[in-house]
Amino acid sequence: MWGDDEAPDGVKGLSDSRRITTVGGQMEALILKARLEAEGIPAHLSYDSAGAIYGFSQTNLGAVHVMVPEGFEEEARRVCRKIRESGPAPG
Repeated sequence: MWGDDEAPDGVKGLSDSRRITTVGGQMEALILKARLEAEGIPAHLSYDSAGAIYGFSQTNLGAVHVMVPEGFEEEARRVCRKIRESGPAPG
């Protein structure tokens, strides 16, 4: 798994994982990861450490890829679609 030369979606070392979405920043990624895990979907985040260290969120360095194992991809995409369709929380 780790260290593979070829990987889906251009992310090295994650040959059996699939990127389901890319978000801008650690906070959004952590919330989405927690939601997926609450639904029983294992998830992990892939990001450039400089973005986390310096707090970038709206640049390429702030991009965080949300990854799930291949077998959970369809269900994870369904959860993400459901979140997008529900819109922002009332405030």
